[in-house]
Amino acid sequence: MPKLKDIKLKVCGLRDNIDEVIALKPDYVGFIFYDKSPRFVGDLDPRVLHDIPNTIKKIGVFVNEDIEEVLHKVKTYRLDLVQLHGYETVEYCAKLKEEGVQVIKVFSGNNDLDWMEFKVYEEVVDFFLFDTRTDKYGGSGKSFDWSRLEKVHLSKPVFISGGVNLDNIEKVSDIQEVHIHAVDVNSKFEISPGLKNINLLKQLKEKMLCDTV
Repeated sequence: MPKLKDIKLKVCGLRDNIDEVIALKPDYVGFIFYDKSPRFVGDLDPRVLHDIPNTIKKIGVFVNEDIEEVLHKVKTYRLDLVQLHGYETVEYCAKLKEEGVQVIKVFSGNNDLDWMEFKVYEEVVDFFLFDTRTDKYGGSGKSFDWSRLEKVHLSKPVFISGGVNLDNIEKVSDIQEVHIHAVDVNSKFEISPGLKNINLLKQLKEKMLCDTV
């Protein structure tokens, strides 16, 4: 059973108070390049991401984007990984891997999630991320039934999302059978879309680092 202090933290949907979040030293930060998201970064100055320390990995979030545009954003913003939230195919993911890009493939749902569907992606992605299904592709704050992950056997590490908050974070360490690499937080830790609640994020990080949790 993993300890919370061994699980990494990803803060997603950054836009308005990026420097304050970076000061907390999360392991990953996510920037949404999907123009229908309320956390869309728009024409964010690439230098903002260039100035982020190398110890913090930068993730670009995309939804059914043209693969050449994804590669352009990876180069322009110096992204370390891409997170694919749409209906990207195995071939699409394989192409990104061929270009040297690390890939996180998102699967959304709960009871309607087809566990066999993502097995075919294991050879072409670096991580899986499981989240609650939403029409807006993420950031819903609705809880995902994490216990269902124990019914599958994955060879890839997993990001856990879907309603992670201060009250349920300790349940993440109860998950067995899969390698929980990181928790992904977004809407539960913000004041408004793109503006993160620094106080809540501090509490979360302190809780994750506490051996008694």
